[in-house]
Amino acid sequence: MQNILRNTSTDPLGSTPWLLLLILGGYVITALFLFSFLAQAIILPFFEFDLQKALSVLTPPYRSDDARVPLLIIQAVTSIGAFVLIPWFFISRNLNLKIGSFLTYPSQLYQPLLMTILIMFSFMVVNSMFIEWNRNIVFPEFLAWFEDYVSSKEGELELLTNYITSFQNIWQFLFGFLIIAILPAIGEELLFRGLIQNLFAEALKNKHAAIWLTAFIFGAMHMQFYGMVPRVLLGALFGYLYFWSGHLSIAMFAHFINNGFTLVLLYLGQEGWIEYDPVSKENTPPIMVVVFFFVVVSGLLLLFRNYFRMGENG
Repeated sequence: MQNILRNTSTDPLGSTPWLLLLILGGYVITALFLFSFLAQAIILPFFEFDLQKALSVLTPPYRSDDARVPLLIIQAVTSIGAFVLIPWFFISRNLNLKIGSFLTYPSQLYQPLLMTILIMFSFMVVNSMFIEWNRNIVFPEFLAWFEDYVSSKEGELELLTNYITSFQNIWQFLFGFLIIAILPAIGEELLFRGLIQNLFAEALKNKHAAIWLTAFIFGAMHMQFYGMVPRVLLGALFGYLYFWSGHLSIAMFAHFINNGFTLVLLYLGQEGWIEYDPVSKENTPPIMVVVFFFVVVSGLLLLFRNYFRMGENG
């Protein structure tokens, strides 16, 4: 993590992390609306500039394959705008920093990247238990209305996710890989770990609280209650990898491994090369396997932290 307020205005109000968080939040919310409209304008040629036709194709239950690429384009434009361009603008305009100061990487790449890969694969096994537990939460009777609401929203988002990841050919897969694996790894880490986590650390004077609060917002941002707990844990892991290494690029790489590996498994399953069902209970290993990999990932995280504490060449 880094002191991102070092070049801000000498005006105490201008460098208040809470105010900067509000400004950043305003930028992001505005960008989500503006770039969403821009994206819809961009995809109109796919539907011969017929707005009614576009709405009918892009509305669930997605009966036509014609909606997949336009939906991916909408996601790409919105993500680039809100999670890449806005952080870049904020870093330059409000923090008076260069984007390059957030994109440093270790002098020795081999060991940190290898440790990060092993950490992510081990963590996926542990997190699978939380995925299954979170997916099967049952609310008490008096919260039945809330359960109905989140179940409905979960169903809509699951339908959308399943549709846009049902790739028809290798080119759709590569396009989807760029938008679902690479863009979020760069943009979401730049926004959440690079900016929000650092600003919370300055505001709260507690890096651990900043990591977990940012992870909670990261989990909530996806608006999928039945997947929130594993996403919060994943966000916390990215936060600690950034905190201990001091390099946001490590968190970006970890995020890429998580998204990219899952997407590759999904595509290989669709092509019939492997058997893979992302919602199957068979993906949750026995408890002893989870415990084993919990010990493994704990040891790897300790090794990772000590590697950077002693210095990359130490």
